[in-house]
Amino acid sequence: MKKLCLTIIVSLLLVAAARAQDIKVPKPAGNLNIQIGHPSTISLYDVTTELVHERLNKQGWNVKSVEFTRTDLNSQALAQGTVQMAISQILDPLRAIQKGAKLIWLVENNGGEFVMIAKKEIKDCRGIDGKRFAIHGETATTSLATKLWLVNECKVNPKILVIPGGENRIVALQNNQIDATLTQLSDWLNLDHQAPGKYHVIATGGLYNISGAGLWANAEWLRKNENIAVAYVAETLNTFRMIHANPKVLEAGVLKYVPDTPKDAVARAIKAYIEIVRAWPQNGGDTVMLEDTIKFFTQKGELKPGLDSKQIVNTTVLQNALKMIGRVSGSR
Repeated sequence: MKKLCLTIIVSLLLVAAARAQDIKVPKPAGNLNIQIGHPSTISLYDVTTELVHERLNKQGWNVKSVEFTRTDLNSQALAQGTVQMAISQILDPLRAIQKGAKLIWLVENNGGEFVMIAKKEIKDCRGIDGKRFAIHGETATTSLATKLWLVNECKVNPKILVIPGGENRIVALQNNQIDATLTQLSDWLNLDHQAPGKYHVIATGGLYNISGAGLWANAEWLRKNENIAVAYVAETLNTFRMIHANPKVLEAGVLKYVPDTPKDAVARAIKAYIEIVRAWPQNGGDTVMLEDTIKFFTQKGELKPGLDSKQIVNTTVLQNALKMIGRVSGSR
């Protein structure tokens, strides 16, 4: 009976994936040469954008990803219109907005995905005092939140090193160049797979709830090209649905775009992102993470009071995209 039920469930999932694959989003009019910014090299959480681009480019679009070495450069390029949309954590776009940039939040890409990891002999955050601790960049959302937490909550003073790219910080940890760091869940899973028991996760409570990312747009470009943004978001959500229905859809993409991922660890990592990180919400997610980030960094003095999430979010693009592809019942 259990075997029969499992067979039925698998069949339903495959049908759902096929339905998502079969949905045809109308090709919009306008200039389909667009660039999407990323705050670092492609990681598991944004492999989905590469799958979207592969499909769109076969349909006559010309979509390219641009990878930056610092999170603030990603937001700067978006503000300047060098890239038209960008996958980004939240703080850097908010900083740019307070300096006058016209940036718009479109949809959620993933929830908080970062963890703090250390050599096994460092038992908790207090053990990081005086140790070499690597961050991505001085202004990056999670890096800054981590520094504030270590100083204010753990009362420690680590030796901070800036090493952009989670994969580079993992290498530094393995080479004994650092003692602890923060990294994406996927990087931690890969490390733990390669060197089980040698490193571990440091408990941080809800520190990294604000470490998720969304899809942002340049407001001026969006004003002139809303139909293109709608189609792009619809294709993005369609990809999210294919992955939720059949995670194997993403496995080949991860191996292609994140080639350092151990092949036998891919399925586990994707499962963790769907279940723990709440990545790739099928209906575009919500703005709770955006609102929480504004509150957190305003209280810490990193943002000036007065930011209103309602003035940053464009709901029309998501709603029109959902009109094209429908909603998934019971999903975010």
